Amino acid sequence: MNIQDLDEFLHIDTSGEKWHLKHPGELSPFYAHLPLHNYQNMQCYYFDFANTLKTDQIGVVKESRYTTIPPHYHKDMELNYIYEGTCTFIINGKEVTMNQGDLCILDTNVVHSATSYKSANDIVINIVFKKEFFNSVFLSRLSQKGIITTFLLNAISKNRHHNQYIIFNTQNNFKFHTLIQFLLCEYFGPSRCFNELMQTYVSAIFLELINTLYDDQDTNYNDKASQDILIPILNYIEENYTHCKLEDVSKRFGYNPNYLSNLLKKKTGMSFIEIKTSQQLTEGAFLLTNSQLTINEIIYKVGCNNINYFYKKFHTMYGMTPKEYRTVANELSHTF
Repeated sequence: MNIQDLDEFLHIDTSGEKWHLKHPGELSPFYAHLPLHNYQNMQCYYFDFANTLKTDQIGVVKESRYTTIPPHYHKDMELNYIYEGTCTFIINGKEVTMNQGDLCILDTNVVHSATSYKSANDIVINIVFKKEFFNSVFLSRLSQKGIITTFLLNAISKNRHHNQYIIFNTQNNFKFHTLIQFLLCEYFGPSRCFNELMQTYVSAIFLELINTLYDDQDTNYNDKASQDILIPILNYIEENYTHCKLEDVSKRFGYNPNYLSNLLKKKTGMSFIEIKTSQQLTEGAFLLTNSQLTINEIIYKVGCNNINYFYKKFHTMYGMTPKEYRTVANELSHTF
């Protein structure tokens, strides 16, 4: 499938859209089979994308036009992209209007709905991911910016409930739209290298989002403190993780150490030590894949003086020893 074919394909009415055209204002029969829960003091449908993610770790859905979508939440991370036109959402109780080129990452358990009636030229693409997709090797591919990468993709955390979202204004980023088109062409017209290309396109998409994340003017967090305060602090820790202390960071940004410690815990779910250790582990994983340094040399290089502590934390974060991680990463690298 080429891009021209893709554009034509996305404008073809699906069976569900044809149903909505014949039954204006009615809720799709699809919802009769979904569980309705009392969640966050409101009645919400629960999506599990069982069919979309039945055999793959990445799924793509074109949202139905000619209708609205009631409040719902789901266990999987979702990326909504306005391919064409516009759409108004209610996310965590806040009305958000997104236009062509805008993108929203919805973490797990975020209650959201599409309140605007989508016309023929309002094309919204949903890309959903199983948590398993964000495995250690995928994360290590993204960049050495481990702390912010983890903040951006905090849905991989197995021990927390999430209700965050991030909106990116990418309409002026021609590379991003092209990457989305390449991914959609591959998904709807799979080639022999489908799995490898899907992972490659998704990796490239998230790399572009990380670039955008550093350009604050194009990013809109639901929590402005995260954008205005947290990102510069995390960035400083990333650049000085081998030696910085909480007192150093507090002095740098003019905060009381206790206040900063509580802020980091509240916004990231991790203490300062956990954030610093996370960066050491992420950098260690990167060096395991991209250098010939011995494991002990890597441990000291990332600023950790306790080898046993590093091994224990590494196994907790990645589910394998550093040696096993290096072996698996090197094997997977030969598939790309």
